[in-house]
Amino acid sequence: MNNESHERMRELSCLMALALDIAKGALEEQGTFLPGSIAVDAAGKYAIGVAPDGGVDGWTLLTTAFRQRAAAEELRAVALYRDVRGRERGASEDVDAIHAVVERATGEPVQVFQLYRRNDTGQIVYGKPRIEQAPSIIFAGSH
Repeated sequence: MNNESHERMRELSCLMALALDIAKGALEEQGTFLPGSIAVDAAGKYAIGVAPDGGVDGWTLLTTAFRQRAAAEELRAVALYRDVRGRERGASEDVDAIHAVVERATGEPVQVFQLYRRNDTGQIVYGKPRIEQAPSIIFAGSH
């Protein structure tokens, strides 16, 4: 792996960790959270934001705004996160999870699902995050 490739992977990992940390902090403080974002501009400056609405509406608002900024070549990378319910492979019931998508303008989109549940005392217990390659939702038309 060359230095440039190593740097790209490091930035993806940092953005993923930051997105999960922000989501976990909001989850533990509020019990849920609105979709949020971390944008990295061309100069490497980070900007953290939260959608004004939850659910699909908030997620759509964020993805639309970042697609426009990506098309204008204003961004180097983006991380989006949201609170979801989903079903694990082979499971019969939906579970709570943090879903984060992290992309760079040069490609390499990944997503992570961080499952969580509340134990008998109400404390949040996190499962092992599942990281996988993902289709581009922000920079698809940019690279």
